[in-house]
Amino acid sequence: MAIKVVQNVGRISPTVSTAATSNPIALKAGYIRVSTGLTAIYVETGANPIVTTDSFHIPPYGTEVLKERIAKQKVAGITTGATTVVTFSENAGNPFILGDYVTIEGAEPVGINTVHREITALTDSSITIAADTSSIVGVITVTNSTVSRSVKVAALADSAGTNVSIAEVVQLVSE
Repeated sequence: MAIKVVQNVGRISPTVSTAATSNPIALKAGYIRVSTGLTAIYVETGANPIVTTDSFHIPPYGTEVLKERIAKQKVAGITTGATTVVTFSENAGNPFILGDYVTIEGAEPVGINTVHREITALTDSSITIAADTSSIVGVITVTNSTVSRSVKVAALADSAGTNVSIAEVVQLVSE
């Protein structure tokens, strides 16, 4: 069995007393590979994860693949304002749930793209996110834009500080 890296998230360095949290991950595959070195870690994933010594434990030199629910949709339109409304094509469906955090990619102008913003309202064909885009004026191009559920990984070291490597991966079937 082999895995393919979909995106590298970057390394975080938690200590015993201070958790470290990754940058937001706009999910593509939903499988997050977390590995540690010399020290065991505790791990949580989610919108804004809080990790404790009761969280999932990965032993020293351990590697685990954690599954997150993916949700992604092609954007049909964006309405700017104090909050931002993202609409989807008719009958495209809405894969998101209230409270999800999302990232918009591929829209123009660049300032309309958002990273890790909370969904505050939704309908069958739209989401409202907590992103103030009222300063963006003009035509918004959404031809190749998508909105994806995003999460973060938080880790806490079991003893001394350590480095934690994070990547989103897909599993390849052996032939």
